[in-house]
Amino acid sequence: MRYKGFIAAVAGVLCMVGAIARLDEGLKPGEPAPNFTLESLDGKSIKLSELKGKPVFLDFWATWCGPCRRALPHTQAFSEKYKDKAHIFAVNVREQKETVQAFMERNKYTFPVLMDTDGAVASAYGVRGIPHFVLIDAKGNVQLIKVGYGAGVEKELESVLQRAIALAEKESRTASGE
Repeated sequence: MRYKGFIAAVAGVLCMVGAIARLDEGLKPGEPAPNFTLESLDGKSIKLSELKGKPVFLDFWATWCGPCRRALPHTQAFSEKYKDKAHIFAVNVREQKETVQAFMERNKYTFPVLMDTDGAVASAYGVRGIPHFVLIDAKGNVQLIKVGYGAGVEKELESVLQRAIALAEKESRTASGE
């Protein structure tokens, strides 16, 4: 009887180890960003693979998420400040277009919103909690993944975004022979 209990305990531990390992599998910095095509709130089709040459900042969010709502003013500021040097997108996860449109109008936000209505892109990016930020460099590789929002997060995000912009500009100058 003790043998069966031991086997059950070992099996339980192995299941837990497997579950933890499974949680750790996901997108990691340095890896190519999964390609996607999403419709923007204003009806345009945006394909990630067509955005190379400039960094891409993704902010996965939802209107009902308190930390997301606290982070969105920074996404707005990034969009205004870096609009010519990077692609800044808020990726709304699993909400209706009308809900998101009303939220954007009520808050006077102007940054581009991509609609991930079925959550497929969020799943491909390993989004398990929101807000979930991903910075993709000009070559299409993930540079940063940050989950959650708290004091100082916007400074970290902006610092990494600035480095990605500087690198993209340097590579562009080198490629053009400057």
